[in-house]
Amino acid sequence: MLLRPFAALTAAAICASCSQWDQPVNIPFVATWQGGPIDCLSEESALTDLRFYVSNVQLVDAEGQGHDVRFATEMTWQNDAVAYIDLEDGTGSCRNGTADTYDHVVGVAGVREYHGLRFSIGVPFRLNHANPLTAKPPLDDPDMHWHWRSGYKFLRAGVRTDDDGFWIHAGSAGCQGTVGNITDCKFPNRIDVFLPDFVVGKDSVNIELTELLRGVDLGDATRSDCSSGPPEISCRGPFAALGIDFTTGEQSGAQRVFSVQ
Repeated sequence: MLLRPFAALTAAAICASCSQWDQPVNIPFVATWQGGPIDCLSEESALTDLRFYVSNVQLVDAEGQGHDVRFATEMTWQNDAVAYIDLEDGTGSCRNGTADTYDHVVGVAGVREYHGLRFSIGVPFRLNHANPLTAKPPLDDPDMHWHWRSGYKFLRAGVRTDDDGFWIHAGSAGCQGTVGNITDCKFPNRIDVFLPDFVVGKDSVNIELTELLRGVDLGDATRSDCSSGPPEISCRGPFAALGIDFTTGEQSGAQRVFSVQ
């Protein structure tokens, strides 16, 4: 079930105890395919997965200055550093998913006029490589952790058509060390998003999966995937859509998957 009404009430409760300079922030996320809604039960093209971690959220003022959003921590899908967005509900094509859905980030920010939104898709380094067996929500979901990469899957997304499909798991790769003792990752694969026209309290963040899969052949009747591995040519198109240089894992340009709705 969607939990936005609860989050709105929680944000209001938080602000009741904050200074008068704080305002509630609710940032919804929605998924589309070719401009229209898509979910696990869609007929022609359907979700098979859509889960990701959001961090480093800032609202941007008229001068282009970013102002941090402080996450509410009273709910299980957020801690003070990362929020977990889950737009699949375990039905239909999302048979590997879960019934619970979390479709928004909730928190507080300083009271002022904002004209944009910044955020990252990823888990902060210090949390990404901590021991998942002792992690607290929202980092305790084993489906979101890559044990063989010693970190989390920042993004899990998939779409199926009548006779084809594609899924992507994006996260840091080439990491040196062991869980709890990772020194660095050769391919960070973090996704930075800037939406200059986002109006908080009015707009939603749209995930256009057509853009994510624009470089994928969904007409060859062969299901394929990308697991963020450097040899995987299948990652080139989705990584380009996410603004990531496939050869370095660094942000190299503007992403085109996330937009204002």
